[in-house]
Amino acid sequence: MKPPAPPNPPAPIDMGYLLGTVGYSIRRAQLAVFQDIYRAFGDAGITLAQFSVLAVAADNPEITQSQLAAVLAVERPRIVPLIDALQARGLAQRLVCDQDRRNRRIVLTPEGRQLLRRLKRQFAQHEARLLKMLGQDKASLLASLHTLAQL
Repeated sequence: MKPPAPPNPPAPIDMGYLLGTVGYSIRRAQLAVFQDIYRAFGDAGITLAQFSVLAVAADNPEITQSQLAAVLAVERPRIVPLIDALQARGLAQRLVCDQDRRNRRIVLTPEGRQLLRRLKRQFAQHEARLLKMLGQDKASLLASLHTLAQL
């Protein structure tokens, strides 16, 4: 008896159209960038969104939870679990605002500031890898990306 013939390999998938579009290419690049960031932050167990909260809160000690949500373009209900996670790890805390006791300021703890310093060093290495791969200077690349963000 003759052995069965091997199945035909699947036909290659034509991605020509999508690969030739700016939007699709940006999305694929974004996914790759995020994966690289998560590798860089892997041992810290911090997401990019949490890193963003830490960085903005560190630079803006009077910032409120709702301001953080607005500036990071995160829906207000989604900012709560981000801050809860940081608070549970002892990296940030909510403090009552003196001007409006209904609002909470987000402030980093000493542990949060220490972790942020380390993450910023790792993030700088990540950015250096990206810029080297792209062969562009940072100012030009950021200007182009900021232009796109205005759409």
